[in-house]
Amino acid sequence: MLLQPPEGPLVLGIALVDFNHLVGPKIEFCHGDIFQDEEIVKILPFLALPDGAHLSLEDYSYFHLVPNTPIPTTIFGISCNRQIPASVLLVKDVDVTRSIVQKAVVVLASKPVFGPIRDRLGVVTRALFEQRDFSDTSILVDFGASLEISLRTQLTESGLYIGVREFVHTFRHRTLILLKALMCQKKIMFFGHPVERLCAYQYSLISLIPGLLQTLEDSGSPPLAARAPTLSCPQSLRTSDRKSMMAYMGLPLDIFGKDAFFQPYLPLQQLDLLKDSQGWLCGSTNTIVTQQKEIELLINTETATLEFRNHRLERLMGLTAADRKWMDEIVRDVNDAWDDADPMKPTMHFKGSDDYLRAKFEEYVSAALASVRYREFLAKGKVNNVIITGTGDDNSIDDFNPLWIAEFTKTNAYDVWQRSTDPMLFDIVEPRHPCNEKPSVVGDIGIRLSEGLQELKLEQQLAPTRDAISRTITASSTNFFKAVEGVRGRWQQQRTTSSVSFNSDLASSVCETPVTVSQSETVLSSSPAFEGSKPTSDISRQTSRDSVLGMPTRPVSVAQAASDAKAALGNWGAGIQSFWSGRASRFSMSRSSVASTDSSSNSGTVQLPTSPISPRPSVGTVEEESEHDLDHKGYESQEPSGIAL
Repeated sequence: MLLQPPEGPLVLGIALVDFNHLVGPKIEFCHGDIFQDEEIVKILPFLALPDGAHLSLEDYSYFHLVPNTPIPTTIFGISCNRQIPASVLLVKDVDVTRSIVQKAVVVLASKPVFGPIRDRLGVVTRALFEQRDFSDTSILVDFGASLEISLRTQLTESGLYIGVREFVHTFRHRTLILLKALMCQKKIMFFGHPVERLCAYQYSLISLIPGLLQTLEDSGSPPLAARAPTLSCPQSLRTSDRKSMMAYMGLPLDIFGKDAFFQPYLPLQQLDLLKDSQGWLCGSTNTIVTQQKEIELLINTETATLEFRNHRLERLMGLTAADRKWMDEIVRDVNDAWDDADPMKPTMHFKGSDDYLRAKFEEYVSAALASVRYREFLAKGKVNNVIITGTGDDNSIDDFNPLWIAEFTKTNAYDVWQRSTDPMLFDIVEPRHPCNEKPSVVGDIGIRLSEGLQELKLEQQLAPTRDAISRTITASSTNFFKAVEGVRGRWQQQRTTSSVSFNSDLASSVCETPVTVSQSETVLSSSPAFEGSKPTSDISRQTSRDSVLGMPTRPVSVAQAASDAKAALGNWGAGIQSFWSGRASRFSMSRSSVASTDSSSNSGTVQLPTSPISPRPSVGTVEEESEHDLDHKGYESQEPSGIAL
């Protein structure tokens, strides 16, 4: 829908504001008759370069000004501020004493057409900074002339709107609480960084009230109230004409009329305005402003939280079960079409779009106002003892929160609306809550629990802990694998050293001389008298063998280790078998050959290596020098005196 263009120019002026480290922000260049006003020149630098602007490479600020004229009206300003290192400037002023130069380009307009202005303003500001010469301001003069022509052709209702989807996605069900507080003309303060988001959220909020963006002429200062006297009750209605329908319903509401104002960014120099007003909507990036006792509702744009300084207000603005169910459907529609990678990306579906959201909230506001008119109609009938039936729901107010409706009827906006609206408004707009179905108790509990979990923001609060645990696990695993590699390297080094030592020990053991053992010692070892001393010899021999087996020798490779183990096991098995065979034969002949054993004179020798036996060589063999008849019956026996294992 096309808007009626102003009588005068749409673009009132262009300015360049510089931040001087000695005197603060000041106007460096300006173009337009509006800058002849001393009040505007005095306050404009603090609005164009807000507190905390140095935190961003590029940021935008929205603000309102009121000129000192016989018929004052609100002027809408937008600025784009950027920074540049002083070392890259081609022309450096004498005032440049810091390493960073910060400036802002400002556009003042008679209508809040921030959408079309913002895109062009950002391009021109970047081009000006890329010149690296701020003494050449011809680009700003040309920008002002071309902007006037382009805005005249784009002066539409959509050009005034700022996106609503992000606002609803961020505040979810609390969006309706903010709308109720705004309609009751409460003292609302937005706080947070960056400045552009701070201001955009406020414009998104007021765009939820139908037609309010087009009637902000009185919003710049509390004394401004030029619109209210011009309103009157309509005498006709054309349902096909949107303007006629809006006027019949008393929309837009006079929210920023008498004793109320709207300042998207409020500097410290305008703090006195908070004390002189009954209601306002402001934004700030300075914590000093948020400490003012006049604030009733503080909204943090960074955390999307609401702080009620007036606890009674929290109960008055509370949501009913029907409100929660209605908002839950809207939030679900927005989230279904939401893209975190590109929140500003337009969707191809009407459901969940900006126009869809504005239509839904217009339906809510219209239904609430119709319910107010219907309640007044029923009250008049009771006073006159007239029974009214079949016209609507008598309890429709309950679905909107009766406390909120009662608070709204105490405002100046309600007084203006009542005298400019047809008493039979409910004949055109049905006086009932826009929630399609009556919410159940169980369903309402589920919605409240779900919204409570969303408000906890567990994902954001646990993110630092999750990152810390991830970093700890990564560091621990890295150290562990480094330790494993170190141990593996030492094992490999010891394995190589042991292989060399094993080869030298094997060569030396082969060259050892044998030890001879007499046959008499062999026979003596088999006698019963000698059996008592046998364990000592076996223990000592086993100890020697264990010490040999316990040498820290290792095979060179896995294949060689398997081959050596197989050979050793085979030799050990053969030795054990011959050992038990000899023991059995000596036990069978010990009874008959004790006497003859003492008289035998021949002796034999058995050769055994005196050096320690390596773990890998096979069992040593026994060498016999002679054989004798032990039992004088022709029985011959071959008995080893020892077995090397």
